[in-house]
Amino acid sequence: MCELGNRALNRIYEARVEEMGVKRPHPECSRAQREDWIRAKYVEKKFVTHLPGAVPNKPRPPRPSPRGSPAPRGSPTAEPQPPPSLHPGALLYWGAQHRRLPAMADALAHGADPGWANAAEEHRTPLLQAVAVNSLLGCEFLLQNGASVNQSDSRGRGPLHHATMLGHTGLACLFLKRGADVNAVDAEGKDALTIAMELANADIVTLLRLAKMRELEVAQGQTSDDTYLDIFRDISLMASDNPEKLTRAPSKHSTL
Repeated sequence: MCELGNRALNRIYEARVEEMGVKRPHPECSRAQREDWIRAKYVEKKFVTHLPGAVPNKPRPPRPSPRGSPAPRGSPTAEPQPPPSLHPGALLYWGAQHRRLPAMADALAHGADPGWANAAEEHRTPLLQAVAVNSLLGCEFLLQNGASVNQSDSRGRGPLHHATMLGHTGLACLFLKRGADVNAVDAEGKDALTIAMELANADIVTLLRLAKMRELEVAQGQTSDDTYLDIFRDISLMASDNPEKLTRAPSKHSTL
């Protein structure tokens, strides 16, 4: 939400305020008036516009994004725009795929299910699309808004599987911190650690082994030292400040 900024959020949640003739609260308003405004704006979403031609969470895949003609040489490239008439779930999926946080916020404001799965693309979710483009911000945003860190696609691969296969160490760290099931296996019976070892990704192998050790210690009622937390903290900071240092190209043997 901080990355989006108040102005972008207000464009979404206050889109119909002028049209409806509603007055925004001023500093002298009572607490009850301010609470009524917040409830109407963020809970009841009274001032949000309707998506053109959208049917909330109707299970149909998004249309392919129009490519259009290339921009003239020397002119700035326009940001991608969502295809018309996407329902909220598909708009969230599109926004995650294109790193468009405002579109994702708009979709959620219109009732998008953060766990919406695209049946046309192996039941992938918006979170898996954010993983595919290595968007730490998009993944954080979706998790904060109710996306499941363990929801898998039709191959049984969840966010941790995909981050491992793509070599996105920062995202693997994020999902482990958010409670990803380190023992979950895909349709081939492989957990993330098996995949990381097959791809010889030492960073993710280390993370997953530490996670498994910590899980065992917790189950046995033991208190681990600070090494585990220190490593995760260091990787989290690097993922935010220097993500390129953590990303390895996927092996030629890996397929999604």
